[in-house]
Amino acid sequence: MRRNVLSLRKKLGAAELEISSKKIVNSLISLDVFKRSNVVALYVPIKNEVDLMSLFPEKGKRFVFPRVENGTKKLSFYEASSSDDFEKGSFNIPEPKTTLNKVDVENIDLFLVPGVAFSEKCERIGYGGGFYDATLKYKSKNARTLGVAFDFQIVDSGFSEPFDERLDAVATDERIIINS
Repeated sequence: MRRNVLSLRKKLGAAELEISSKKIVNSLISLDVFKRSNVVALYVPIKNEVDLMSLFPEKGKRFVFPRVENGTKKLSFYEASSSDDFEKGSFNIPEPKTTLNKVDVENIDLFLVPGVAFSEKCERIGYGGGFYDATLKYKSKNARTLGVAFDFQIVDSGFSEPFDERLDAVATDERIIINS
């Protein structure tokens, strides 16, 4: 399943990627959960992931980005304010510099979570490293998790494992799916 969805995502053209990403960004900024959140966890997109970077920097929000903690499965989050705040990190993914303000996972209001595939039950398949699953266990009970994906990344449910963290919702370019 992971390979099939990644193959579909790889075929997205630049224009389609931009248009669909903008639809998702417009959906996100209209959501109450986004409006109420002060500290929002974003990510730098890779491999044709949904590009949310136009949210950054949104007035009145603090944006934090993940960095892999060496030797662990846990992500640490650092507050960034410009594209100069990033460097090549683990897996060649741009990560925030460690000289930036580190923000505890418990202090993040909203996690915008990338993934390879999601289900209508808000299950998530990542790249297989388990970094988000290991990290989201430590979020505040009031924090919300929102997967972001193109609608073709929504697949049949039933693939999650006991250690997988289910999300509160998934936003696509076509709809918002709420975990009920």
